[in-house]
Amino acid sequence: MALHIFNPQSASGSYELPDTAPILSPEHVQRRIIRSKQLSGIELRIRSVFIKNNRTMKFWPFPGLANLYLVFFIVSDTPNQSLWPVKVITFPGVDDNDSLPTNETIFYYADEQGIDMPSQLHLVATVVKSKKGMRNAGAIMEQLQKDAHYDNLLQKVTAMTRNATTTGAIIESIKDLSHLVGQYLGKVEDRPLATAMKSFTALAGDWDEAGTRTVTIATRNVDFAFDLIVKKQDAMIA
Repeated sequence: MALHIFNPQSASGSYELPDTAPILSPEHVQRRIIRSKQLSGIELRIRSVFIKNNRTMKFWPFPGLANLYLVFFIVSDTPNQSLWPVKVITFPGVDDNDSLPTNETIFYYADEQGIDMPSQLHLVATVVKSKKGMRNAGAIMEQLQKDAHYDNLLQKVTAMTRNATTTGAIIESIKDLSHLVGQYLGKVEDRPLATAMKSFTALAGDWDEAGTRTVTIATRNVDFAFDLIVKKQDAMIA
């Protein structure tokens, strides 16, 4: 089963992959942001995933509900202390205008010394509709972690993130990873209900302001919202 997550349905109906967007090395970022050690923690949480249209017809006696997988690919140049780079959550019986009941942390890194904080974080979130019953998410992750190809792909994309690589190349590697995950999901639709992509970098100033910032991404069928939480060492802030 090949899961083609890169057919996101935005409000405009299209998405252009940023093939030339540069991602600078952590060393370059550290030279530019002298006070980066003020940081002591970064967290990315799901605020809401609102299903506007589950693309399932309603006709008597069928209520038009859909079984959905919510899949996250989270890649950074520092380890995710909260979970693996791939996360799968299942939601059976979802109707139009339903919010998926989840408010989980999908990326977490804390270091009170602020020595090795992330300089970049890339997120791809996709909602996939199952054609049949749903598999257990824990079983899927257990099988993935035993797969040598999965491990090789993770090492590849992590290494790319730690080096000077374009955003487009990193996203393409996540695309390869998504195809493998699709094989373990089982009978799912090739085209996802929605896909959202977002990159955060120290160079872009995403860690400059302490506190919580809500990031929203609207697509044709699904609206995503995430909370980016940045903690700084108050005693060190000038």
